[in-house]
Amino acid sequence: MPKRKRTYKYRLPFFGGIVLGSELLFWVVILQLMRIFGVFSTDSVGEVLSFLHLKYAWFFLLLPLLIGVFYYQIYKRNQMVDRLGSPKIQSTFLRRVSTTKVFWRFFFIRNALVFIIFALMQPVLGTKDVKGQSNGVELIFAVDVSNSMNTRDINGGETRLEVAKRTMNQLVNQSTSSRVGLLIFAGNAYPQLPLTADKEAAKMYIDELNTNFISNQGTNIAAALEESSIFFSNRKTKKVLVLITDGENHEGGMQEAYDALKDKNIDVLILGLGTEKGGIVPRSEAPNSVSLKDDLGRSVISKVNLKMLEDISNNLYGEVMLSNESFPNVSQFLTHINSSSSSNEVNLKFKVKENRYQWPLSVAILSIFLLFINESIPESKRQTNDT
Repeated sequence: MPKRKRTYKYRLPFFGGIVLGSELLFWVVILQLMRIFGVFSTDSVGEVLSFLHLKYAWFFLLLPLLIGVFYYQIYKRNQMVDRLGSPKIQSTFLRRVSTTKVFWRFFFIRNALVFIIFALMQPVLGTKDVKGQSNGVELIFAVDVSNSMNTRDINGGETRLEVAKRTMNQLVNQSTSSRVGLLIFAGNAYPQLPLTADKEAAKMYIDELNTNFISNQGTNIAAALEESSIFFSNRKTKKVLVLITDGENHEGGMQEAYDALKDKNIDVLILGLGTEKGGIVPRSEAPNSVSLKDDLGRSVISKVNLKMLEDISNNLYGEVMLSNESFPNVSQFLTHINSSSSSNEVNLKFKVKENRYQWPLSVAILSIFLLFINESIPESKRQTNDT
């Protein structure tokens, strides 16, 4: 039998080659699977894979660091063996090593790390039926989409409309309302989404709002209030209207709108967005858009008319809040919406996206288990070609 050589040193080229090769193969397979499940396509049909928290993908940058640590440790070990000199001295002070065992150690640690990251990203695939209970409240948003809602007098430099959309999504997510509707207004008022129990659809409509929806500019709050009164159903449920505007001006006809809302016992919550000091009105929602000009060539300034919003609130016995924060505190609104008698409660059945974080987490746990098995196998039991 030929004498074994270099039993105390790791095969560095072998380790580097198999690590890089397996890494390349892994990501080719993963990217292909993502392509099949429509991750990179905007027009995929059928089941589509998505991730709820893509920000955790940055942790994949730990992989090169992990490879570097293993490679450096093997390199330093081989240097130490070389300094000992003759094989006789090496056999006296060192144990034989297995490059294969080190590779599997790296492989299982690496897999645990990768699939824990995938679990943190929370992959979503398919839907599941969920039963829930709602308080039966009908919630309608009447949102101002006039050009003045592009004004950036919000802390952080966002537009008023951007904050309006975020606030509406928060109310949809955190309220127990059974049905949600959406109405937009500027110079006129138009229904955008009839009352629906599909909150995902409601949020989709909300996210698509912009100030180009209505060409007839202005802030006709009276039309918005009157149209909202028609928008609600005739069911004996609690009805809440959330009016979101900068309240810069209105065009009369308010008493008729007040009467229509009172006849249906509709609760009104008013959110004024912006500042009383105001800001320049841009031509569009683009960050660097030029300002609108008046007849004298001066930039148009939009100021929140808080007094007018308070007058509306007083006439309708509602609540009003003014905010120029990126994340307005609407806890008072939520308390009002969610407070309802038990007689209004209804049972709902709806579909939600299925979170599949358990799949990558299971692979990570299995990798850790296999790592312990790998470490428990003595070097003498490994019949490898590491020598």
